[in-house]
Amino acid sequence: MEFNTPILFIIFNRPATTRRVFDEIKKIKPKQFFIAADGPRLDNPEDTKNCQLTRDVVKDIDWSCEVKTLFRDKNLGCGPGPVTAINWFFDNVEEGIILEDDCLPDQSFFYFCQELLGRYRDNDRIMYIGGDNFQFGRKRGKGSYYFTDLIHTCWGWATWRRAWKYNNFEILPREEQNHIWDIQWRSAIIKNHGLFVLPNVNLVTNIGSGLLATHTKKMARFLFVPVKKIEFPLTHPKILEANRGASNYTSRFVFGPKIPKNKIIKFIENLIKVILKKLNLFELIKKLYLKLI
Repeated sequence: MEFNTPILFIIFNRPATTRRVFDEIKKIKPKQFFIAADGPRLDNPEDTKNCQLTRDVVKDIDWSCEVKTLFRDKNLGCGPGPVTAINWFFDNVEEGIILEDDCLPDQSFFYFCQELLGRYRDNDRIMYIGGDNFQFGRKRGKGSYYFTDLIHTCWGWATWRRAWKYNNFEILPREEQNHIWDIQWRSAIIKNHGLFVLPNVNLVTNIGSGLLATHTKKMARFLFVPVKKIEFPLTHPKILEANRGASNYTSRFVFGPKIPKNKIIKFIENLIKVILKKLNLFELIKKLYLKLI
């Protein structure tokens, strides 16, 4: 199967994870390869060295392709850095795949994106093709993938210029823009009644759990979810609508608020009290406890 979809690779200061993701990109040998790198932070003395080491990784291009680079001298930050890189990408191409330096794909991810970019190219309702799956073994529908209208992490994805044009980076307060870019993008899709496409197996795993990872420390349960190969030919859903089971599960169990640990402990303590009371043991234990103290 020939691969001819442009890829944007967004890197920064992590040579080790960059190498792992780059090695997967090398296997697919994109004909158009875009690389964007933010500049070192002034308040981080290690950045200058690590940024250069990371850029050295992507010099190892051993296949014939068109390469374009956007290497920043100054640091734009976790918000403006990626969004300006994606803007630059879609100034040059009509559609493509976006990978960051901590998003490790299975090889079938690339062909999955390529096929669906072509299939839904002229369907304005489809705005996003993702590689992650947090349904944890629950297959949604009878197809190889499903549609959802709920926001998801942008850990390996693809889209079109016609969809990205709706992104409004400035909807958040300026101080928050420096740290976030993907919430604005996902909000734009929801605002425009767009649909996300997600595979029924996980095709991309996030490997950014180290001390340098900025946004993944609070999402530990979603890191290192094993990837699987998606089978071809793809089976396409017959109805183009959001899968309610997937949306409800994601809302309740994936992105829903976690119960604070102190509330869980309090609940268990109260439950024990109720059980002991029913067994007529609560008052006895209480008296023994008071004697001990």
